[in-house]
Amino acid sequence: MKKFITNSFRLKAFALSTFLGICTLTGIAQNQSEYSQNNISKENKKSLKSPKKSNKIVKLMSDGGWCWYQDPRAVISKGKLIIAGLSGVSGDVRIGVYDLKNEKMLGEHTLHKDFERDDHNVPALHVRSDGSILAVWAKHSVEKKHYYSISDPNDYLKWGETKTFTHDYEGKQGVTYMNLLTIKNEGLLYNIFRDGLNYNPTFITSTDEGATWKNRTHFIANDVSGFQRPYARYFQKDENTIGISYSDAHPRDYGNSLYYVEYHDGGFYTVSGKKIKDLSEGPLKTKEGEKIYIGSETKVKPKGADSVPNSAWTSTMSTDKKGNPVIGYTVTINDHDHRYRMAKWNGKKWIDREVAYAGDGLYPAESSYIGLITLDPTNPKRAFIATEVNPKTGEPFAKNNEIYTAKIKNGADIKNIKWKPITANSNHKNLRPMVVAGEGYKVVMWLNGPWATYKDYDSNVMGIVLEKP
Repeated sequence: MKKFITNSFRLKAFALSTFLGICTLTGIAQNQSEYSQNNISKENKKSLKSPKKSNKIVKLMSDGGWCWYQDPRAVISKGKLIIAGLSGVSGDVRIGVYDLKNEKMLGEHTLHKDFERDDHNVPALHVRSDGSILAVWAKHSVEKKHYYSISDPNDYLKWGETKTFTHDYEGKQGVTYMNLLTIKNEGLLYNIFRDGLNYNPTFITSTDEGATWKNRTHFIANDVSGFQRPYARYFQKDENTIGISYSDAHPRDYGNSLYYVEYHDGGFYTVSGKKIKDLSEGPLKTKEGEKIYIGSETKVKPKGADSVPNSAWTSTMSTDKKGNPVIGYTVTINDHDHRYRMAKWNGKKWIDREVAYAGDGLYPAESSYIGLITLDPTNPKRAFIATEVNPKTGEPFAKNNEIYTAKIKNGADIKNIKWKPITANSNHKNLRPMVVAGEGYKVVMWLNGPWATYKDYDSNVMGIVLEKP
């Protein structure tokens, strides 16, 4: 295995005092003497405990990787967990299948061999009405086309022919970031992606669950001067509504604010139901959305800095029991200090708070890349994060990013949230957790392995089956 880059701009940190239940796993160190206990602060010892034996971590897929602007990247169907992955070694587009009932890997299938080493190319998945799975993928802004394939409805390791959809527009830049969502009362499946024409969110639709596509439509337009890229995350708020959280641009280019809108009935709405505009009037401009967090809203950054300070980037969304949206996102304070935040609509107003320290950037050229936060889709009070610092204090703590979880009660903030470690003393980074639920099952998963850049990694998908029917 080739030598990977480590994070050179973080102080050397030290691990947890005891490691009880997960030391048999690939990528997690067993030798506790590797780290000096004398260098763990009293605050760290007091606030963080070792993982419990009940946390049974398993390998869900080999040789997988993902970015976080494509969804769904994993689905549950017929008792199987189907995971989309992009190999950072070969560039293969891959599918992993895990038997949730018997808790064993069933195998992997290569959808597209030697595609491109780039985690932005991971497929989005959709469960079709006959039980088959649709996968849609594209390269990272270098081709004006995307690819798609449909599985056998009874065997998710068997897939049909790969088809291509070519996007017709002027310019050389390609499409990226595939997202699959439905609006049932329209009878449409949406593929929302970043267009190559203007780097803005755009969609096409299908009336036959992804067998054919048409209706190319500009969805969201940048509202900051210059060639900017609004970054959007989408989720299925209900069967007829798409929830959208997004930023003004890339944190490298602008001090992003964070916005939220809902799309249904051919128009954009605030969370309280006030119409903003119909799509027939033109795409939503970023600043027309409901502002949740106010960033620095400037292009100015310190000399030598990669990211503009005080810049938000969306990470995850869910709904509470009342159907109110909850957003998990990140804020870049500076290149070496990032925070996790949560914003929840309580029926009357947005409640926004800082919930954890996220630590340093993963590497200097992409200083806003961090471990990420995700929310439980059926209980957004439960969050999972990846960080190499003490989530409560920001104090350097771990050799690599570790996974933590907490139940975040109403009114709780960074001062009183109790983060509990799931992993500890890992030999490699643990990154980009996500939770998928369905058919009575619930699984949290993340990437573990050598990780240098978005084009240079060698990670497996690890996780825990949290619930079974």
